[in-house]
Amino acid sequence: METPSVSSASRYSRLVQDYREKERAADSVTATSVEKAEAENEKASLEREKQQIISELSKRDQEVRTHEQAHASVGGRYASAPSYEMTEGPDGREYAVGGHVTIDTSPVADDPEATLDKSQIVERAALAPAQPSEQDLKVASEARAMGNEARIDIREQEYLERTEALEGTDESEELEGAEESEEENGPKLFGEDAEDNQLPSGMYKEPKSFSFGLSFPQTFVGADQQMAAGMTPAQQLKDRFDTLGLSYPPTVTGQQVAITA
Repeated sequence: METPSVSSASRYSRLVQDYREKERAADSVTATSVEKAEAENEKASLEREKQQIISELSKRDQEVRTHEQAHASVGGRYASAPSYEMTEGPDGREYAVGGHVTIDTSPVADDPEATLDKSQIVERAALAPAQPSEQDLKVASEARAMGNEARIDIREQEYLERTEALEGTDESEELEGAEESEEENGPKLFGEDAEDNQLPSGMYKEPKSFSFGLSFPQTFVGADQQMAAGMTPAQQLKDRFDTLGLSYPPTVTGQQVAITA
């Protein structure tokens, strides 16, 4: 980024060159007293011109240094130190009459967020001087374009991340749903779910077998009642087992159970 051409650097060089030619011409005068008087007047005029040139050079020097330092200060790590084009004044001093700062306007590889931050710094650096040059405005425009591209990349990246997150959530929910369905529909042991185990009296979810050891004699209904019903004691016992939902005949295991008819 260059210092704006409020006054071109070559103009100041020509001013100094013109002054020195006049100065050499005045020093070479050797004539009559009248001519010498005119020469003295010419030297006085040259002195006034010299001071005017020095004043302009001083002003230009300050303008250039302030301009370029603004670029460098705001540009930070992306900007180089200022470089100056110097001109020797009629007083023998060096004055800055032009300058520039090199600034990095390349995007940050694979990092759109860092690129966006960088573009904003570069744009501010380009517009930092009070009077940006045409080159400064061009750099600011390029930085703005780089930032817009970075914003697009950021939105695309966020969209992909959201899409992947939603896909991961759907897969997780499907897996959880499958596990819950398997738990609900899979085999259960009797007694795991109290509500499922509430069956009508005398009925069982799965075939059950019970073993009883019987103590005899068993007490059943009276003989007259048995004869009236036409059932033997064994039939009556089987009928009782059927009523209780038990298998008959029982297997003897040593447990003693008294059955009263």
